[in-house]
Amino acid sequence: MAQKGLGRGLSALFEDENSTDGGPSAQQLVAVTDLSPSPFQPRQIFDPERLDELAASIRSQGVIQPLLVRQASEGVKTRYEIIAGERRWRAAQRARLHEVPVIIRPLSNVDAAEIAVLENIQREDLSLFEEAEGYRRLITQFSYTQAEVAERVGKSRAHIANTLRLLAMPDQLRRMVEEGQLSAGHARALLSVENPIPLARQAVAERWSVRELEQAVRRLLTPSERREGAPAVVPGQGEKDPDLREAEEQATSQLGLSVQIQGSGTKGQVRVSYASLEQLELILAKLSGSP
Repeated sequence: MAQKGLGRGLSALFEDENSTDGGPSAQQLVAVTDLSPSPFQPRQIFDPERLDELAASIRSQGVIQPLLVRQASEGVKTRYEIIAGERRWRAAQRARLHEVPVIIRPLSNVDAAEIAVLENIQREDLSLFEEAEGYRRLITQFSYTQAEVAERVGKSRAHIANTLRLLAMPDQLRRMVEEGQLSAGHARALLSVENPIPLARQAVAERWSVRELEQAVRRLLTPSERREGAPAVVPGQGEKDPDLREAEEQATSQLGLSVQIQGSGTKGQVRVSYASLEQLELILAKLSGSP
């Protein structure tokens, strides 16, 4: 089977950005009106305050990082589609710039979709649901497996699977997560409950931890439902503490690498896995506080 996607890091797509030969890899200025967002953009919400902050930076320093674009697809009215850099494009318009620097690449739909997910995860956190939608698009539209998605975005397969599970939750529960009332760990514990909203409200009102909520879910389920894969297991009976599992997922998401935590909430070990020299350098840079 042919290799899917890029097979290289995002930085490789900008490696010729200082070229001056006028070729397709050369950085050039393009009118903001000649650009339009990619249909593969997973981000649906752009925080106005953060856009204003970026616009202020652009007014004083300009657009430092060029946008990555490709020739527009058939039926698109503009000349180019933005593959990476839509926030910069939106902020540049707020800063009243007429042109922005771009790198033009001949990218396929698969590449465009993959880059859109990668760029947003690496540059600024997507919401959990935008991240999940990005993964689902790679799987449903381009036939990726969960393992292939995990490899391409540098996260564990468990993180991909758990994130995708969030798409099955009811809208009201989703809003509670988006508003910060519940964590993703709380939401996943509720997915096996037929009517999760009353229990979710109780968890919010009484400020339950993920462990406390999973124990409450377990008490509600029948023995057969528990055997079918209910996520709630009392700590100390062969399963890792759910709060530690959630911490692992958060660390994996923030670092972009597989993180395992062994021990308890007060003592243990943290293991970070890497699969390339580039990933090792990323770990060392974060440990040293380098940007």
